Amino acid sequence: MIGRKTLIYFLTTILILALILTYITLLKKPTETTMQVEATYPLKPIPYVEIYVLNDNYEYDDFLSDWGVSFLVRTPNNTFLFDTGPSAYTLLYNAEKLGLNLSNVEFIVISHSHGDHTGGLEGLGWMLKGRKVYIPSGAGYGLSSWIENLGFEVVKVHETTVIASGIAIIGELYGPPWEQALAIYVENKGLIILTGCSHPGVENIVEKATKELNIKPYLVIGGFHLAGASESRIRNTISKLLALGVKKICPIHCSGDRIREILANKYPEVYGGGHVGLILKIGKEE
Repeated sequence: MIGRKTLIYFLTTILILALILTYITLLKKPTETTMQVEATYPLKPIPYVEIYVLNDNYEYDDFLSDWGVSFLVRTPNNTFLFDTGPSAYTLLYNAEKLGLNLSNVEFIVISHSHGDHTGGLEGLGWMLKGRKVYIPSGAGYGLSSWIENLGFEVVKVHETTVIASGIAIIGELYGPPWEQALAIYVENKGLIILTGCSHPGVENIVEKATKELNIKPYLVIGGFHLAGASESRIRNTISKLLALGVKKICPIHCSGDRIREILANKYPEVYGGGHVGLILKIGKEE
């Protein structure tokens, strides 16, 4: 006959094991608000795209300007944000100045986990609660749980994925950190590629987009992570982008002044400049 102490010990051991198994299961199971998307092809063209630079550390006029980057993108079918800069206040102020209403934003794409690209989410949750926020799958639990706690629905992306008509996320590359980019396919133009910081190399991002979507690039805008880079690296990056077929290059945020100087002086037909408040209209409504 089993003694009382032995029975208590046995039941306690079973309970502890059950709790450990439950904990492990919960760790492996994604939260209800976290989704994983599968790659989908092909990407079909849309007539036009409008891109508004809501934040950039390259100042212009009396727009607010923080270190970081954020774009509002409008297509015939969608309105969304690519990155949110560090401050929602800056986005809201600049959006109003541009005649834009951020409550119309349908979803948000985040390039990578750094605060100068994600910080604006904190002040947008009240307005955009429940909207999908696409993040790199390698960004980690800390970012996804923080975004969920703000009231958004997190969607993790690994491979290049079409998320809406004419719009694809370019699957993550490792910089570090893990970083994804965005491509919009405009008919009679090609891919319009938006980058956050390009930690994995802007030329590698453009090459990946071109190969996986089988569409030629037209324009690339965003941070190129070349501030303080050597002259040879900057010139090599420009050469690779041109070899890939890029027609317009707009280096902003962390790209540095030197690449802007080289492009403006040697490739003026390619250089697109860039700053907070910039509006790009590409396609039939140019």
